[in-house]
Amino acid sequence: MSAQKFFEERTDQSEVKARIVSKYFSTWAQVVMPTVARSGGKIAYMDLYAGPGRYRDGAASTPLLVLQAAIDHPQMSQMLTAYFNDADGNNTSTLQNEVGKLPGFEKLRYKPNITCGEVDDDAATYFNETRLVH
Repeated sequence: MSAQKFFEERTDQSEVKARIVSKYFSTWAQVVMPTVARSGGKIAYMDLYAGPGRYRDGAASTPLLVLQAAIDHPQMSQMLTAYFNDADGNNTSTLQNEVGKLPGFEKLRYKPNITCGEVDDDAATYFNETRLVH
């Protein structure tokens, strides 16, 4: 199934996956934030196949659900650094637009980094050489 068709209609499996990932991330973040806060650090969320942010029916996909959870949590909104990527420029453009429309977006201390590119050896090199959290 192509990425374009994947985001046309949200399947039951997609909805369950998005709920599991966003709930897991939120729970994990709340467990690690007290320790990270003592060192003044950040927490990170990364999605290398992020898609456009919404399914054609308007339902939010995982990147928007994770960001909304951070926006809704005062401490998380100050600690989260998010990195989203997709190989399709239309998806990243749409995702950028959707992220900016999230209610409370301005509460995020670190604006999400959204890139367009294939996940290949160059991406592996980037992640080996880049420190997303300190």
